[in-house]
Amino acid sequence: MNSISQSTLRNNRSNGWLRCVAAMFVLLLTFSAHGQSVDYGALEQLFREPVTTSVNGSPQRVSEVAATMEIITAEDIRRSGAKDIPGVLRHAGGVDTLEWGNDDIDVSVRGYDQALSPRLLVLVDGRQVYSDDYGYTPWSSVPVELAMIRQIEIIKGPSSALFGFNAAGGVINIITYNPLYDKVDTISSTGGTQGLAAGSIVTTHKFGSNAGVRLSMGGYSDNDFSTPIPVAMAITPREHEYRGAINLDTVFRINEKMQLGIEATYSLSKLNTMQPSYQIDNEHHLTDSVKAQFAAESDFGLIHGTVYTNWSDVTAAPGFADQTFHFNNRVTVAQLDDIFNLGSHHILRAATEYRFTTENTTSTPGANVNANVLAASGMWNWTITPAVTLTNALRVDHLTFGRNGFVPPGYPFTNSDWNRSITYPSFNSGFLWKPSERDSLRLMASRGAQLPSLVDSGALILITPYFKTTGSPFLNPAIVTNYEIGWDHVMDGPHILFRGGAFHQHSEDLRAIFGGTIMGSNGPYSLPLNIGSSDANGLELGLKGILLRNYRWSVDYRPEWIKDHFVPEAQGGANFTDYDDTTPVHLVQANLGWTNRRWELDGYLHYQSGDFGIQKDGPIGGLIPVAGFVSLDGRVAYNLTSRMTWSVSGQNLTHASQVQTSGPAVERRVLGTMSINF
Repeated sequence: MNSISQSTLRNNRSNGWLRCVAAMFVLLLTFSAHGQSVDYGALEQLFREPVTTSVNGSPQRVSEVAATMEIITAEDIRRSGAKDIPGVLRHAGGVDTLEWGNDDIDVSVRGYDQALSPRLLVLVDGRQVYSDDYGYTPWSSVPVELAMIRQIEIIKGPSSALFGFNAAGGVINIITYNPLYDKVDTISSTGGTQGLAAGSIVTTHKFGSNAGVRLSMGGYSDNDFSTPIPVAMAITPREHEYRGAINLDTVFRINEKMQLGIEATYSLSKLNTMQPSYQIDNEHHLTDSVKAQFAAESDFGLIHGTVYTNWSDVTAAPGFADQTFHFNNRVTVAQLDDIFNLGSHHILRAATEYRFTTENTTSTPGANVNANVLAASGMWNWTITPAVTLTNALRVDHLTFGRNGFVPPGYPFTNSDWNRSITYPSFNSGFLWKPSERDSLRLMASRGAQLPSLVDSGALILITPYFKTTGSPFLNPAIVTNYEIGWDHVMDGPHILFRGGAFHQHSEDLRAIFGGTIMGSNGPYSLPLNIGSSDANGLELGLKGILLRNYRWSVDYRPEWIKDHFVPEAQGGANFTDYDDTTPVHLVQANLGWTNRRWELDGYLHYQSGDFGIQKDGPIGGLIPVAGFVSLDGRVAYNLTSRMTWSVSGQNLTHASQVQTSGPAVERRVLGTMSINF
């Protein structure tokens, strides 16, 4: 990175921190009311099961939510034996994963998974960890240790009106322990195959009942898989991988009805990553963030204010034409919402959000592209009868683009081409009927949007003697509309829960990274392109239960059929975009676990039917068959004392190596972990 970009980055960071602090003081001066945040532990004791407040602001069981949601608990996370969040999600019903390397997994829900998957919004305590450069979640950079997670909520289907920006296909909502209410003190050390050495510590200190501080740190060092990389994908040799992260979270009780939270995070990682062009490169990620959050319980309702800034610096070596990419992205978000009751049957939420994101151009430097979003939203939850509830949410986003700085000679655009705006609505509507204590019926409709990434919008300007490519200022958002029906039933006798549903999803103005062409004075440029629409129809069927007190089990099955309707130049994956061929029709996850006072044993099965994967074939993408496969994960743990546990876990245990994608075969992994609670 040159000295100018380093200086600019330092100034941007300094100004960003000052803006966050200043904005939080504005929020503090604005409120004369009082409030408090959510004590999930107390709610779990009251409801005797995990609860969520994410949909309408009040505590609800999953069976009462007017959305398709699954909750992964802290116990589920611990017993998964996974070393990272994607490894935990891999065991969840209806979640698609593409494992490209030891530390590189892409995640989506309800299909449509791809390299750097863009359809999934990921939040940590309300802060997005979605990266705006390529529009994806860099999981290795998320500054969260598994031991600090209280629960992971998986919301399936478009949820922009409920959860905000870019929740086009679904949401992963990660909720950590609140240091004001929860005391978590744990340390762990892990070693394993692929040269893995990892450690993690989470510690909490409470200052009476008025303040709590949680500090978490963790990291690992390991090697990538050694299985051969397909020739078309091998543009750079694999490098050693590592990760380090730190998170400081503080919550202060100003008085009985008012709280303030401040959080700061930092992470550094190096990994081998599959790019949207289906080539593997080496990347260095540096991310940090600061967030301030305020809650006040007032005569006008429960008021929340949040301000945060994320910084992301990514250096990538794509391995051609001696090019190096430097993506320096900054995202600042300010949110304000008010949840209040009208009588005993109506819960309303009014919210507004401002979002600004900017990124430098690379590998041709000297300019910046940016996007501003101003949004207003409202939610109405109406308890029509004790058994019937209607939830409606509407959000309107006004998006404006911009560009400033250097325009390369021969470039086909001017800065004024980015002077455009888009206004688009999104909605979520859910009808819930509980004809009995054992049954819940849900009817839902929703609409969300996937906005063009900053790379799609022009942050990438690659000019070589052989080809030229850049983003386009004229891309439209991809709009996803979803309709579904769901039924939950608790069976008589042994505690068995059945969850079933059917969904239809229509996506339009989908984006391909190549497909468009525009002529500059120095030759043609390749552009991303809106390529058409796609329809998906699927079922989600699940059973889970407890047997003889010591056994727990679950089975989830998702068949899904996708049909793309693309423009001719995108047919057959020619532009690295093909969903009906690359999404497996059949996806099965199953779990069987046993425990007693000392031992825990868990096994996980993952099956997906044969499909196709995308590989680079010259300047375009091509399809190669990927056979159906079964993989097994497992964990065995022994509690040496009430505070000390030794566990051995493994992934892909039945094969030394197994082909699961169009990329390198995955390898068996075996991990040993010592955990101590103090």
